[in-house]
Amino acid sequence: MKLYLLIVLSFFFNLVIGSEMSRINITFEDEQRHYLVYVPDHLKNNKTKNLVIGIHGYTGSASGFEKETTGGFNKSANKYNFIAVYPQGSVFYEKKFSKGVVTKNYVSSWNDLTASKTQTPNGETCAVDAVVYPKYPNCLGKDAGRCAWSSCGNDIGFIKKVIDDVSSQYAINNIYILGMSNGGKIAHALACQFPDLFSGVINVAGSPQLGLGCKPKGPINYIIYAGLKDYVVPPFDIVSFDKYFYTPIDEIVADWKVQFECSSTKLVTYNEFDNIEEEIHSDCINDVKIIRILNKDRGHTWPGITSTSAGYCSSSDQDDLEIDECDNNINIWGNNYLLEKLFSFD
Repeated sequence: MKLYLLIVLSFFFNLVIGSEMSRINITFEDEQRHYLVYVPDHLKNNKTKNLVIGIHGYTGSASGFEKETTGGFNKSANKYNFIAVYPQGSVFYEKKFSKGVVTKNYVSSWNDLTASKTQTPNGETCAVDAVVYPKYPNCLGKDAGRCAWSSCGNDIGFIKKVIDDVSSQYAINNIYILGMSNGGKIAHALACQFPDLFSGVINVAGSPQLGLGCKPKGPINYIIYAGLKDYVVPPFDIVSFDKYFYTPIDEIVADWKVQFECSSTKLVTYNEFDNIEEEIHSDCINDVKIIRILNKDRGHTWPGITSTSAGYCSSSDQDDLEIDECDNNINIWGNNYLLEKLFSFD
């Protein structure tokens, strides 16, 4: 009996250890950075593997993206047989003084080259009475301005470095990238900068600042997902609740489908979990597709997750971050829904 229990416990222990993420610490442009890697056990001996990069939002974390924002993205890695990588955005702590007490507020973000700016060819990226957000130390001496709320570092270069490092360790077949909010914004920027690198990109609720949105250097499969009730990064209304200006998603799609000479459009609606409308643009250059997904029932959330504050946390993989511990959210349908759209590009 004792031997049986020992075998069972040993199996359980190995299963838990085998399912953990690895933290990789690197120095990038004289700054200490890190990312998390999850490799499903059954993939470790495979010669070729797919790679999916998941990027957290503003004030979020790499482990928060996996556990709360998406509600268990590693489970999807197991199901769809891919390596999952979660980069960590630049971190600093805003110090506040109140009644003789000093508090430190955790801030983490990505420089998608639009949120770190104030000026555009058509004006500023926020209203004169917009909410003021903490300014990153690495924005000092740069043309960030009063509307800037993200890091001013080379985050596009950092994520490219992460991809290069992982690709040097494994024989990668296809690379995909998806992100939430500020993470969606930099996924959008990476699609513009490296269209030949990715088999597909998903931008979830991450429209770039008005007047600064990029266009890709070449054809790339692209999905932009938005919630109709999103007041943080509104899909159509331009002005957010905190009075920052964002590019309407229809403007992004229109620009990209013209650039790729897409000649066919199909509209699909269904209501299995939420009321969702898909606008699919095809017959484009290099057979790429541009897809606009609108969830009419949700706001600034990942599909399948109801909380608008999910992901502002960290797990034991990032216990050095001074932020709340993550809960284990459960996502029944959202990750599968997005990933099946993403992988359909193959």
